[in-house]
This record gives sequence, structure tokens and C-alpha cells, in this order.
Amino acid sequence: MKVSIFGLGYVGVVNMACFSKLGHTVFGCDVKPHKVDQIKTGKSPVFEPQVDELLASGLNDGRILASTDAFDALSSSDAVLICVGTPSGTDGQVNLDFTVNTALDILKFIEAKKEKLTLIFRSTIPPGTIENHIASVFKNLDTALQPELIFVPEFLREGSAVNDFFHCSRIVIGTADGKESAKAKALFGFSDIPLVFTTYRTAEFVKYVDNAFHALKIAFVNEIYQLASKEGVDIPQANEIFTMDTHLNISSRYLRPGLPYGGSCLPKDLRALHYLSVKHQIETPLLHGIASTNKSLQNQMLQRILAKHCKEVVLFGLTFKSGTDDVRESPMLNLLNQLIQHGIQVKVFDTDINLFSLRIDHPSVVKHVETNAERAFANASHVVVCKKGFEAYATMVPSQAHVFNFFSLADFAIANTQERLF
Repeated sequence: MKVSIFGLGYVGVVNMACFSKLGHTVFGCDVKPHKVDQIKTGKSPVFEPQVDELLASGLNDGRILASTDAFDALSSSDAVLICVGTPSGTDGQVNLDFTVNTALDILKFIEAKKEKLTLIFRSTIPPGTIENHIASVFKNLDTALQPELIFVPEFLREGSAVNDFFHCSRIVIGTADGKESAKAKALFGFSDIPLVFTTYRTAEFVKYVDNAFHALKIAFVNEIYQLASKEGVDIPQANEIFTMDTHLNISSRYLRPGLPYGGSCLPKDLRALHYLSVKHQIETPLLHGIASTNKSLQNQMLQRILAKHCKEVVLFGLTFKSGTDDVRESPMLNLLNQLIQHGIQVKVFDTDINLFSLRIDHPSVVKHVETNAERAFANASHVVVCKKGFEAYATMVPSQAHVFNFFSLADFAIANTQERLF
């Protein structure tokens, strides 16, 4: 198939790389020329393991193209994937402007070229979006030109997105009547992964169910093991015992105490759910409390550091989790800014950081970044560990330095009781 992809951000680029690997010709489109230029050189605009290699392979085989011209991307397309951003406002309401504007651009193409298209939306959108916002864009088209509208939520985790694409537990496909779509089945039926066909609204909502539960798990284990740390519990062993129980469908994913959640999905989707609860006047104290617990955990991290009256800190890890360059709503970015506000000098060392993106999105942070590990840890008095991989640099840290290892499960038991010298 010729697959067109609108939006070359995280979701779009991963889909481009993976569908190219499956043998499809993929034509990416984005309004930002620098993203298109990066794709043409085989470089991903976002950091994600394996994606660069897949893009380079696709380019060499002539299966990947990119342009800022929507008409070029849409011409003779068998399926169009819309992967543009859906950011949330301060009240949690999802901004659908990019999604609707992309639909309007596609409408112009259909009107001009008289081609019927299959549009597959992959961005996270609130239930009712396809019916209330997208379908209305095309309502005046002749019946023969009405596009087939499909919603396929993505369940990609940053740092393991390629593996998630090819080895997910299910692929959810929302259609107008909840029945099978031949085009969607042909595109997504590339393995024995179950295809679950359902209605638009159900497909739109299950992504929020997933992410709310992931956030709930993170908040839960942090709360429960704070209590455990006061009772002398062996937290690593207790957690291992807890996650052994798979009979009740417990997965060990997101059940690891230590760091708060962040990133582009969980905070945004929880805000969206809170907005919906206010809109419908439904009390959701449990869902609302997840964010409160997460914020409380961030504050506890700060207070543990401030209690040591340190003047300088080396922050090992700035991205919201290991294996990604994404700092969107990163608790560590928030921690950095709070430490600076308290007059503490901060150095940041993180091999995953994308300095180009950081200069654009957080220019004031760049001056705190040290790209050389030896310079970062030289004469360090306090080190804050916020991601995996610190062991590779531990010998560079002065023996008298105090290490706050928030990533270490074993160290979690020491929180709120006593600190240790590294």
C-alpha cells in the first residue's frame, strides 16, 4: 500500500518507520520543513531506539518519502494516517485544532482531485471527536467521495515503541458501525495480534482507560511503599512478591516505586478525564487524586534534597524516563527549576537529551547541561539519580558525595527515614 502520514512527531515517525519495514511505501507530511528535511536524510526528528535504522533502510529501498505539500502526500494514497498533536489546555480540554485543520486540508484535496480516501486517526482524542468534529468536515461531499473514517488508538511507550508496534497485545479499530473495515484489516493485520473492531467512541475512550490505569499504578505503588518504608519492609522483595501474582492480571509494568510519572500522555490524558468529569458533573475523586499523589511525590523529592542544605547538585537524568529524549512534563525538569529557584547551582548530565530541541523548547535549561560525564561529576558534592544507567558513571563520583538515587528500588526504602552516602 501507499500510506500517507500527517504529523511527523513521535507517533507519526514511529508509524512511518514500522509500516516501511512491513513493505509499504510511506509518504510523510508535516508543516515543519526541518522535520521533513531530517526524514529525507534518514534521521528521525524524535529520539526512539531502532527508528533511525528503519528510516535509513526505508529510504535506501525507496519506500519512504516526505514533503510539506499535502497534495503530494495524498495523491493515490491507499490509507492516510493522521498523527498530529492533540495538546491539552490548563483545564484539561483537548485542543483539536491540529486534527481538524488536517481534515480541512484533506477536504481540499478530495474536492480538487475527486479521490475517495481512507482516513485513519491515531492521535489521542476524546470520545465523540470523530462523530462531532471530523465527520462534519466532510458532510457536504458527494456520497461517492465521503472518506472512510477510522480511529486506531496507539499504545506506544517511549523507549520501546517499535517493539510495542510489532508486539502489542491488541489493535483496537474504531469504525462507524463497529464492524470490520477491509482497508484497516489489510493494513493492521500484519501478524497474529488480535484486531478488535468497535465503535468510534469506544476506541477513542480505551486509550484514556489505559493511561489512567498506568498513572494510577505509579501513584499507588509510591503511596503504598511509603507506608512500607516506615514499617521496616523489604521493599524490593515485597514488590517482587506483589508483581508475581499474574492470576489477577497484574502486570509489573508501571508498578515500580520511586519516580513520579510524566511525559506527553499520562498527565495530558488525566487532565482530559478531569475535564470530562467536570463537564458531565460526575465526581471522580480517585482519578483526581492520582495527579495529587504524583505532585506530592515530586515535592517529597525536592524536600529530601533541600534537607541536605546542598549548594550544588548534579542531576543525572532530565527526560521524563529512561530511553527517550522527551522532557515534556518531566518531573525532573520541574525539579531542576525548583532547585534553581532555591538558589542551588545545578548541572545536568543526560545522554538522551536532544540539545537542539532543548534550545527551542527550554532555552534557559541549556546552560545547565554538561555533555561530558567527567566534567559533570568532578568535585560533585550531591548527585540526584533520576534514570537508569548511573552505574556506568558511579566511579566518576567523588567518594564523599551524597547520592539521592530515586531510580533505585532498594533506596526507596530509605526515603523519609535516612539517607546514605554512596
